[in-house]
Amino acid sequence: MRTHDFLVDGGVDFSHMDARMIGLLARSAGWLAGDDAHRARLGLHELLVNIRRHAYRGEDGPISVAMTASSAGLTVLVTDWGATLPADLDRPAPRLSEWGGYGLGIIDQAFSDVEYRRACGRNEWVLSVHAADVTGR
Repeated sequence: MRTHDFLVDGGVDFSHMDARMIGLLARSAGWLAGDDAHRARLGLHELLVNIRRHAYRGEDGPISVAMTASSAGLTVLVTDWGATLPADLDRPAPRLSEWGGYGLGIIDQAFSDVEYRRACGRNEWVLSVHAADVTGR
């Protein structure tokens, strides 16, 4: 099992995290490749953009990302100190015919499990991909 932790400033360019995730997956979770790996990276990117846009209201703010990968699965813990997620927020499934408002739907489809909690003044997201759920196996 390998863990990769890093802190980002919440800026617009999250491409360095994509490269780190690719490296972690290649070393520790070779079973997550192709379209499945792309979905996980897309889901993480979408969450980071949503945190900047909504939790930090378009401003930069710290975001902590800890990724753990093993032969059993991938878990990503994302923490921010921005505004809380509204309890009644709609999470529609994404449709290609419309633009915007589908971030949480994309995240839900990219991961086997998505958990959110507000604790001690911070937002915590736990995103998991179970090896058994991967289509390429």
